[in-house]
Amino acid sequence: MKKVQIKSAVPIWLAAAVWLLVGLIAPKLFLRLPTLLVPVVLSAGVYFGASQIFKGKTVMVEEKVDTGDPKVDQQITDGRARLENLGHLNDQLPDPEISKQLDRMKTAGDAILGVLEKDPSHYNEVRRFMNYFLPTAEKLVDSYAQLSKIPTKGENVRSAMTTVETSLGKIADAFEKQLDSLFRDQSFDIEADVKVLETMLKSDGLIDSVTLQSVAQGQ
Repeated sequence: MKKVQIKSAVPIWLAAAVWLLVGLIAPKLFLRLPTLLVPVVLSAGVYFGASQIFKGKTVMVEEKVDTGDPKVDQQITDGRARLENLGHLNDQLPDPEISKQLDRMKTAGDAILGVLEKDPSHYNEVRRFMNYFLPTAEKLVDSYAQLSKIPTKGENVRSAMTTVETSLGKIADAFEKQLDSLFRDQSFDIEADVKVLETMLKSDGLIDSVTLQSVAQGQ
């Protein structure tokens, strides 16, 4: 998502209104170049002043996904739409604990899609997340939102809602674990680099028994 500033059309309308009024009140001003400057200056002043008052609005626009793989692009676009819907459903549910779990899902989900957009090679790792976990989570929350609107909740409705409530934390955990798994290889590479560097520093007598990991942890 990116912010786009949309200018207000009001300043243009007011500037045009100046020309219309001048034409109705003093049409002779349009007949000579020196007097023509009067409506020009007036309309410019009105436009500038109105622009300071009517500044338009800022809207969020979905950026086009372009990973080079149309299949991955579509998956990311669909995933973002599902996460956006989770956000809308969250707004409809006042329970703070449910909102907390949905926020966790959306945060982890957005991060997963961000990683996939930067590196489409992770697609196979998140395929099940994209094709099952995320759509199912959206379906469950949507069902819960619909059930929550029923004025008189019988045993079956309460049972279904309780089932969803108890599952949301587990689903949020799964989202976060999926995100963490995408950094497994990077974590291994960092550990390997640290070990090699540590070995070289020890061989050069630059460190003794203190390891880089201990230093990094402030021990």
